[in-house]
Amino acid sequence: MYSVEFPDQANGSGRPFIIGVAGDSGSGKTTFTKIISIVLGPSRVSTITLDDYHRYDRKERAALSITPLHPDANRFDRLASDVAALKRGETIQKPVYNHSNGTFDPDIPFSPKQIIILEGLHPLFTEELREMLDLSIFVDPDPDVKYAWKIRRDVGERGHSREAVLEAIQRREPDFEKYVAFQRRYADYVIRIEESRVAPDRDPPVYSVSLLQADPSACPLINVPFTLDLSRILPLVDGPFSISGGIIELDGRRRVSLRLDGYLPYGFARSLEESIEAQTEICALPFFPGKQISATDVIALLIAWQIICRHGTVQQTPG
Repeated sequence: MYSVEFPDQANGSGRPFIIGVAGDSGSGKTTFTKIISIVLGPSRVSTITLDDYHRYDRKERAALSITPLHPDANRFDRLASDVAALKRGETIQKPVYNHSNGTFDPDIPFSPKQIIILEGLHPLFTEELREMLDLSIFVDPDPDVKYAWKIRRDVGERGHSREAVLEAIQRREPDFEKYVAFQRRYADYVIRIEESRVAPDRDPPVYSVSLLQADPSACPLINVPFTLDLSRILPLVDGPFSISGGIIELDGRRRVSLRLDGYLPYGFARSLEESIEAQTEICALPFFPGKQISATDVIALLIAWQIICRHGTVQQTPG
């Protein structure tokens, strides 16, 4: 039996654990960030969206013919200063970018919690920022997947026209390659998302999700059972799926890959969730008997458990 204790930053017994989640706009960063926050406990986690640190509003960027991906369009100096203050346990006055109208709202007070997630285009952009991170993630969907997600989000949630979104995608792509994609080489974990190989025509779509780790031996997972119930697997009650592993070279780094594809057997994910619940007393994702479990959910659970292992004190206890 294991138990996990988190440092209490509010009582001065620890400092915030800073996580950087990088990737292009519409790449799925927010999806993983939300799942990780739920698993670790919302009372422990606060998130900063790096769009808040844009230098220019939407009209100013249009007038300057500059995209939000360009470094000149962002205040990395203020971001680094604010992150340093949060690591010291200080409250900052955080800027707020309003996506609805493309302008800035008044600054708001922001106090550190035990875990702070920096989510955006550039959390790994400078060496100064990278050195302040305790863990880094790069979300890397296949371009076709990314563009479909971005169109759905920006049209359905942000009120932009499809034509405007498609034009923005084309205009932003060179800056993505120059100023965002390179950050992948610095990430502890790369999450690669591709169209499903086992169920390519499923509606709604399912995906193949790979977790690429630079050095999995640096933080061995403790007591993570994966249960495969043949009574559910053989008739494919949950649909076709695959699980595979391997070693790849990416950006000049050797990475160990775990790839999950399709809707996974319920027991596979539930065994991991139960282990996290039992060992941390954290209420994990609300899976229920019979619910189809996506590869995204399971990869997010594994990352959350890695964060727990790195940030918490894992101790073996009798029982």
